[in-house]
Amino acid sequence: MDAKTGNHGANRLGRVVLLGIGMLFCLGLFAWNGPRSETAASTQPSAAAQETRQGAEDPTVTPEPSQAPEESAPGDIEVPEPETTEEQSAAETEEEAAEEEEHELTWREKFADQFTDGEVVQTPDSYRSANLAVQVQTVSEKDVVYHVADVYVADIACLRSAFANDTFGNTAPAEEIARAHDAVVAISGDHVRGRPDGIVIRNGELYRDSRFEDICVLYADGVMETIPAAEVDLDALLAREPWQVWSFGPELMRDGKAREGILHIVSVANPRSAIGYVEPGHYVFVQVDGRGAFGSRGLTLDALAKLFEELGCTVAYNLDGGQTASMTWMGELISYPYGRYACDIIYVCDTP
Repeated sequence: MDAKTGNHGANRLGRVVLLGIGMLFCLGLFAWNGPRSETAASTQPSAAAQETRQGAEDPTVTPEPSQAPEESAPGDIEVPEPETTEEQSAAETEEEAAEEEEHELTWREKFADQFTDGEVVQTPDSYRSANLAVQVQTVSEKDVVYHVADVYVADIACLRSAFANDTFGNTAPAEEIARAHDAVVAISGDHVRGRPDGIVIRNGELYRDSRFEDICVLYADGVMETIPAAEVDLDALLAREPWQVWSFGPELMRDGKAREGILHIVSVANPRSAIGYVEPGHYVFVQVDGRGAFGSRGLTLDALAKLFEELGCTVAYNLDGGQTASMTWMGELISYPYGRYACDIIYVCDTP
């Protein structure tokens, strides 16, 4: 090999080496530039971020307010009402009834227009206080004269009975018994000593329990009823807390209406004494003069029953009449003075 040929081979080898070095350099540069580009891309802020940053840095740029979610108007959504079941309705009705019962008015509240706030107001024919309201009236119609006492009590204890000399079986003038008990108004009772039988309860105390005829019962709750003789049940009667039981009769009304064709030992026109009931706390006393006294012939039982119906009563009961029949007002007789003594009176007083 000559020198020229050797130089040519050496040159060729050098170029190959240089080419290999260049390729290696390029590969290294590519490997270095690739990860750097990815990092740069990941750290490059977005356009929105850049704008936000610019807005924060530039005081002249006002950021747009954020939009809150739109709320619905109250009337936009209809909420269906829950259905009321029959059970719920029944429960509500019972609850309302219980509340009504719990707040039931007292007689003083119910008849507030009848009573005073405590003072006593008295006229020749009326008496009013916080416990009592009584209006008396004497009526003359053709050949009949009768006396009516319209009575309101704030407490059932204001409507009482009294025996003559406070002894069962004694007798005394009705006005004397009335004065002894400060009676505002009084009528003759059922003449308890006139027979050996008949249920007698006075002011809550049982004196006699044998049956006689129709009875009239005034209970402690103010309700009054008449019971036919055949239907009297003493045990049931006592269980209801009777305040008064009178035994004379007969009953004058039935089912709230005046009876007709009443048969009794004295059904013809006669002096009468009787008691009526409108509602708890409201009662009516009636005394009828007769046998020519004050020009009055008296009333039949049918006419007496009709009178109580006209006075607004739903229950009425005949008491001992004839010459015993009497009514007192403030301790004095206003009926004809027949002269016969009374065994007992029914009266109202201002001290419950």
